[in-house]
Amino acid sequence: MIGPIEFHLPSVSSTSDYARELLRTYPFVFVSAANQTAGRGRKGKSWQGDHGANIYCSFGLTHSDMVVADDLSAYMARGALATLHTLRASAPSVTFRLKYPNDIQALAGTTWAKISGVLVEHEFHGSRCTGTIVGIGVNVDQEVFSDTIEQPCTSLRLLGIEAQQTVLLDGLKHRFREMREMAWLDVHHLWVHELHVIGNHVSVVGVDGIWTVQRILSDGRLVVREDVTQQERIISDGDSVRYQDQHE
Repeated sequence: MIGPIEFHLPSVSSTSDYARELLRTYPFVFVSAANQTAGRGRKGKSWQGDHGANIYCSFGLTHSDMVVADDLSAYMARGALATLHTLRASAPSVTFRLKYPNDIQALAGTTWAKISGVLVEHEFHGSRCTGTIVGIGVNVDQEVFSDTIEQPCTSLRLLGIEAQQTVLLDGLKHRFREMREMAWLDVHHLWVHELHVIGNHVSVVGVDGIWTVQRILSDGRLVVREDVTQQERIISDGDSVRYQDQHE
C-alpha cells in the first residue's frame, strides 16, 4: 500500500483542516506542524500546546469504495493504537494505556495522566463517506499545561524521556499504515484488549449507581450494566464515564 504524501508546516491553524483541503487533490496525506493555533479535541474542546514542543499531526485519506459503519468507527482505534505503539517504542520504561475512547495516558508516579489524544472526523457525500481525517496530538517537551484542561497531563520530557520528534513522526506514519492495513475486526479486538475496561466499574455522569462494563460493540460504543438493578445502558461518549477501579 502506497504511503501518504507528506507535508510539514512551521505553523497552521489545524493540521486536520489542512489535511481536509489536501484531500481534494491527494488520496492519502500526512500533515505535521511545529505549531498549531486552532487545534481541537472532541466535543469542540481546544487542543493547545507550546510552539515546537509537541507533535501536531493528521492523516487524511479518501474512500473510493463504500465503507461500512463499523470500519469507519475503527479509525479512532487505528489512530489510538498507532500512537500507543509509537510511545511504547520510544519510552519502554514508561507505562502507557488507552483510556476510552481516544486518550493515551502515561503513569506518572501513581497518577494516570493524559499524554496524547486522537480526534477522528469523517466527510460525507450524502450517505457515503468520502474521506476520513485522523488528528493526533502528543505532548513531547511541554512542561506546563493550562488550567482549563480537565485532567492531569504530562509529557515525555516530564517523564524523563528525551525524544526526537522526527523519530516519533516516523513511528506514527509506520504504525498507522500497519493499522490501516488491518481488518476492522482485528483492529477492534486489539483496541478492546488495550483498553482493559471490560469488567471494570465505572460511574455514569448524571446517573446514580455503579456500573460494570459488559462489552464494547463493534461500532465502539460501551455496554454497561448497573450492579444492583441490572439495567443496561449504551455509552457512546467517553466524557460520560468515569473509571472507578483505577486512578484517573
